[in-house]
Amino acid sequence: MKRRSVYDFARRIAAGFAVMCVLAISGCEKLGIEPDRFYFDSPIKGYNEKMDVEFGKVRNLTLDLHLPVAEDSTPAEVVILLHGGGWVSGDKSFLKPTVDILKNERKNLAIVNMNYRVASSSNNLLELQLEDLQSVITFLTVNAEKYNIRKNRFRLTGFSAGGHIALTYAYKSTETNIQAVVAASAPTELSLRAWLDKTLWSKVELLTGNAYGGPIDIFKDDSPFYLASARSPRTILVYGESDELVSPRQGQLLADKLRLLRVPYAFYLEPGETHELSPRKAAEHIMEAFQ
Repeated sequence: MKRRSVYDFARRIAAGFAVMCVLAISGCEKLGIEPDRFYFDSPIKGYNEKMDVEFGKVRNLTLDLHLPVAEDSTPAEVVILLHGGGWVSGDKSFLKPTVDILKNERKNLAIVNMNYRVASSSNNLLELQLEDLQSVITFLTVNAEKYNIRKNRFRLTGFSAGGHIALTYAYKSTETNIQAVVAASAPTELSLRAWLDKTLWSKVELLTGNAYGGPIDIFKDDSPFYLASARSPRTILVYGESDELVSPRQGQLLADKLRLLRVPYAFYLEPGETHELSPRKAAEHIMEAFQ
């Protein structure tokens, strides 16, 4: 397996700080250092399920909430899942196998499986999808106490088109409530048409409202590769070695830029995996976002 990671060193430094915290608790508070594993590893009794919850202004746009019941009422960490489907189709039900595996891990992890709009009457489909993700984050923040979850500490996980949406949102956002992004099989550079299967070309044009052969800046404005900056959150990129729909070079390109920007990242090229990343492998990398 080909793996590259530059945040291992940062993790060792963080571990060193944790030891210092044990020796000087008051210093931890001043530095703002939190023992995040405390929240994630807090024992749970099970899960409460709240299905098809409307979260925004768009009627019938819903999410599923899988809320852990912590034995000591510790607030749960949060991961928000975005399904794939080429931006123009798909449903949160696609990710049920991944959700089931995550729940079986018995971590204090709230799993938010959301739908987003996949159609638009105008040339602003991506704008609507980013708006839907923002609505979910606002909904979770407002209801954090009600659902006993940590706010402003969210992780995003998206698959294929959902990975592109997650990366685009995280890299465009000026807020600091996104701690990490896991993107599987995600397009990161939309102007490189040759790195996408032909079946995606018309969908990218619909997504951006721009035709290939037209102004390239519009594609760049909606490409995570060009949006990435030194302020981008920790990023985990996962691609199947046999992906014929989105070239793994899309992930490598972004990984190289994140390395130059000194943004903590990991890039995985998984042997035996295609564009449809297996639920077990997906859950493995989601868990990594909390380590």
